[in-house]
Amino acid sequence: MDRMIKNCIGVGIFGLIFISGCHQAGKNSEKSTPSAIPVTVSSLHTGRMVSYLELSATSAFLFKASVKAPVTGYIENMFINQGDAVKNNRLLFTVKTREASAIMNDSLNSLKFRGVVDVNAAIAGIISTIEHPKGDYVAEGDQLCQIAVPESFVFILDIPFELSQSLKLNTRCEIVLPDSHSLLGIIKSRFPSMAGSSQTERFIVRLSESVSLPENLIAKIRILKESVGNAVSLPKSSILTDETMQNYWVMKLINDSTAVKVLVTTGISEKNYVQIKMPVFKDSDLFLSSGNYGLGDTANIKVIKL
Repeated sequence: MDRMIKNCIGVGIFGLIFISGCHQAGKNSEKSTPSAIPVTVSSLHTGRMVSYLELSATSAFLFKASVKAPVTGYIENMFINQGDAVKNNRLLFTVKTREASAIMNDSLNSLKFRGVVDVNAAIAGIISTIEHPKGDYVAEGDQLCQIAVPESFVFILDIPFELSQSLKLNTRCEIVLPDSHSLLGIIKSRFPSMAGSSQTERFIVRLSESVSLPENLIAKIRILKESVGNAVSLPKSSILTDETMQNYWVMKLINDSTAVKVLVTTGISEKNYVQIKMPVFKDSDLFLSSGNYGLGDTANIKVIKL
């Protein structure tokens, strides 16, 4: 009997301890709150925003004059180098005919026949290629060099056919060179045929000013696509999206410690900002710009930098 009483007393004490512990744990769980996530915030930006269609283009000389050998013989002298600027009628080559070379050491050649023919430039321009060096044998009609016409310098713009309908002739554009220097240009005309390998349509872009540039230089052509005068925008870091990039949202502050998810419709995207078309926010609204990735619809936050 005494043992039974002792067992009952022990069970009662254990139960009291267990109930007390659960009550204390309940109090502690009620007191615990989720940890605040450190974030930074940004405000709305209002101003003009533009979007561009940016495509690659390659520089080229549309017109090149071919200088050919007037006779069969040997190139006796060459007075030019590749890249030289030449004027009209400048002496380029002298060609000694095959007959003159054959009788040059003939003791019976009392007439001192030289048989040297001068080759002059027919137009002014830049020597783009030289096909034969001094001493080379050439046949009549062989190409000796090419003279590029500086006035024919353009950029050839390749554009997918589905986008070519949006381009209008005589439209101004910006030519961005590899060193980030920009030039103004104008889309003058289009080629009557597609590029065979890439199946793109080609347009000719002329420079608005005369600039000395090399051929085959790859540049970016920026064409104005859309412009909004008073666009409301946020930094790109404030805009979140899903894997399909079809739904966009921001985390908007509703008080000093809480941010909520708000779906948005975006518009023009520039280097650092994205236009917010819908919904309409207040100028005083603040949005998370860092620490916002992976948050739920409602988040407990702590602003560490305004």
